[in-house]
Amino acid sequence: MQTIASYCSQLQYIYLRRCMRITDTGIQYLANSCTMLRELSVSDCRKVGDLGLRELSRLELNLRYLSVAKCDMVSDIGVGFIAKYCRKLRYLNVRGCVAVSDISIVPLAQNCTRMRSLDLGKCEVTDAGLFMLARHCTQLKKLSVKSCEEITDEGVLAVAKGCKHLQHLNIQGCHLSPDAYRTIKRLLKRCIIEHTNPGFC
Repeated sequence: MQTIASYCSQLQYIYLRRCMRITDTGIQYLANSCTMLRELSVSDCRKVGDLGLRELSRLELNLRYLSVAKCDMVSDIGVGFIAKYCRKLRYLNVRGCVAVSDISIVPLAQNCTRMRSLDLGKCEVTDAGLFMLARHCTQLKKLSVKSCEEITDEGVLAVAKGCKHLQHLNIQGCHLSPDAYRTIKRLLKRCIIEHTNPGFC
């Protein structure tokens, strides 16, 4: 990573999914040298954590796309840095980061109001986080709360009412009622809704 960062300082897009040997130190090299970086994916890079996200937050308004899906060492601390400094972020994937919760999602919603796509699958997010997304991220087009077991009808209905531009909503594994599902379908007529409940029709 040090070599790439040193010789490719004009990089704007880099995808490093499943590069298992990449660590926070490598991310630090990127953030320090590739200051024009707009899109980064380090999904499934298990050695990347909060320190790496702190370094990435130095990119501030340049960073638009970030995927840290299944990065076990990423928590609210790291996402908090991104929420504070990267306010033009449009895409964030923290799927499978089980230490991410409302603690960081609330400021993310408040600060990153241009968010278009957000994957919170298997995170510790509750209705409180969804209420803030519905209030501040009204331009969301894609949202996944797959297997977020603390979410209820109220949170998802708030999103359906506040995020009227949603085109894709994943509620697989969420404990929602058939009435809530029907209301969501009525409010989001053009939205593809993924679910696993055979009672929904």
